[in-house]
Amino acid sequence: MKVFSNRRIWLGGGLLAAALAFCAWIYGWGGGPIRLLDVPAEDVARIELSSSGRAAVVTESEELQVLMDTVNAFRHSGNEIKNHPALLFGAALGGTKLYEFRILFKSGEEFAFCFGLNKGGQDPADTEVAYWIPGRPSSRFGSTCRGSMERIDELLEEGRSVQW
Repeated sequence: MKVFSNRRIWLGGGLLAAALAFCAWIYGWGGGPIRLLDVPAEDVARIELSSSGRAAVVTESEELQVLMDTVNAFRHSGNEIKNHPALLFGAALGGTKLYEFRILFKSGEEFAFCFGLNKGGQDPADTEVAYWIPGRPSSRFGSTCRGSMERIDELLEEGRSVQW
């Protein structure tokens, strides 16, 4: 019977912990809500959103709260390294769709963030998007989150077409 030394046990445990931490970083295991809009709806004058030549402006307090709750419900799902073509055996990823959000507060301040859809054909009720705040430095591998894009797409459909 072979006896494992303490060194081997510690090394194996360390490698296992490193592998678990790496997978948690890539896949967002245990990640909570992203909470990009963690402010009261009463403080927001309007939210402007746009995507693919469509735009909508939300000003009603109930609709502002629904949109803010929708965005805040997105859960951290890791980072974009998991979608890197080299890790997917050279598979192509499909097109990108950009969703831009601009929040204008009653105090006159502004806040903006973007969602980037990198994989087509996802269920709108459970979509994974990259997210970032323009002008802020980001890591080499962007963060991703998962949630429902249904209400966001509905607002854009109800909105007006614009030329950029």
